[in-house]
Amino acid sequence: MSARDTLIASVTGLLRRRGVAGTGLNALLEDSGVSRRSIYLNFPGGKEELVAEATRVAGQALTALIRAADEGREPAEAVQEFIDQWKLQLAETHMEGGCPIVAAVLGRCDAPQAADAAAEAFGDWHAILAERLIRAGADADAARSLATMTIASVEGAVIMAIAAQKTDALDDVGRHLVELTRLHLPRA
Repeated sequence: MSARDTLIASVTGLLRRRGVAGTGLNALLEDSGVSRRSIYLNFPGGKEELVAEATRVAGQALTALIRAADEGREPAEAVQEFIDQWKLQLAETHMEGGCPIVAAVLGRCDAPQAADAAAEAFGDWHAILAERLIRAGADADAARSLATMTIASVEGAVIMAIAAQKTDALDDVGRHLVELTRLHLPRA
């Protein structure tokens, strides 16, 4: 893995656990094992540029995951798949690793470019979910609002799960999002 990729992976992990403000250069150097010089060679804009790029990369990875959940599944199954993936992520990080996209938004004052990249990722997710629902027969307006509800609910449930140190919120949100999604689709 290149120094650039190592830095992006490291800062993404730190964002998930500590947020933008808690992701300092010393923590990044310790976590990544790369030299301070490597940071500035790869990211001349320093921490802000690195956090923005990590947010873009994480957003693209999560977008690919959301797209992959669509393959051969009805929309409600895809929602449940995404919930299940979050539960796995939380288990793998011992209930510490939240969404780096949310972290970027909350860190807007320290990294505005990262917050802009996060907004782009949310927009991509919204478009994928709405299109999936429309393809399955949902009304376009309902599909758009349901896509918003899905993203907001899942992201909120991830935050609640980390706070409570258990995934009950994801289970509750998943159950109701599946029900709500099915209500907006034509009966087979």
